[in-house]
Amino acid sequence: MVDPKGDVSAFDKNWRERPETQYLHWTRGEPANQIQLAFRRHWLTFNRLLDGKVGQKRCLEVGCGRGSLSAYFADDGWNCTLLDLSPTAIERAQSAFAQEGLSAQFDVGDCLALPYEDNHYDLVFSIGLLEHFEAIDQVISEQARILTPGGLFIGYVVPHIPDNLQRDFEWVNDLLRALLPSETADAQSGKAEVYRSDALSPPYLKAMTNSGLVDCQHIGAYSLPMISHSPEFPFSLLPEAGEQVLVNTFNQWLLEREQKTGGDPWLCEEGQGQAFLVWGRKA
Repeated sequence: MVDPKGDVSAFDKNWRERPETQYLHWTRGEPANQIQLAFRRHWLTFNRLLDGKVGQKRCLEVGCGRGSLSAYFADDGWNCTLLDLSPTAIERAQSAFAQEGLSAQFDVGDCLALPYEDNHYDLVFSIGLLEHFEAIDQVISEQARILTPGGLFIGYVVPHIPDNLQRDFEWVNDLLRALLPSETADAQSGKAEVYRSDALSPPYLKAMTNSGLVDCQHIGAYSLPMISHSPEFPFSLLPEAGEQVLVNTFNQWLLEREQKTGGDPWLCEEGQGQAFLVWGRKA
């Protein structure tokens, strides 16, 4: 039986032992690697979902890790709170924000019992959190509880879906592992496995509705492959030159997709992208 709190010890082990967790994937300039590009696109998509309805610009990121997306909100003038159950993750986030001159409140706490009053935040979001819980009702109801009326909940979920768009590019990752055996061995060393659900949006939407959220919607996200000799959390980047080639290529793909569809090129059919989004407002 999976621990209902998620694989806390495995996550904390990765945060303590992997050097990749020290990277803040935020930049004011142009993205230099594929994960910076991803977080820039997350930021743009989240802003479209907000649609200018920001209240007093108070936001909470639950299960924040290093806080890469919160950095965009902090830089945009939001009053940000970052929460994680891992003290190491909070230390990483505090250090990264201080280095970049960004301000926020940092709390160690449990997403199953959020240490905040009701009706406090205009936006509550998470990235890569919900899929690590077998029972999601309380995780979502706690986030709904602390939202202001009309406030927005956004869940960015990264399920285990081996048959998504990544299947057409896995040969590239296999080739990278063969070409970079020592880097692959180093990247895999010490990585603890964590539970990850394979569920798509229906159970999340049900839990959201049960928590009092309205206008609940969903869509696929992250419409690009992940290219790495070690793509599991924490994601291992390629050398700088290789990452820049990928960024240039991915930007061109996204531009062509935007011209073809006329919509947000980061979004796609659910089950095809690397992740999906669920969102709704508090009644």
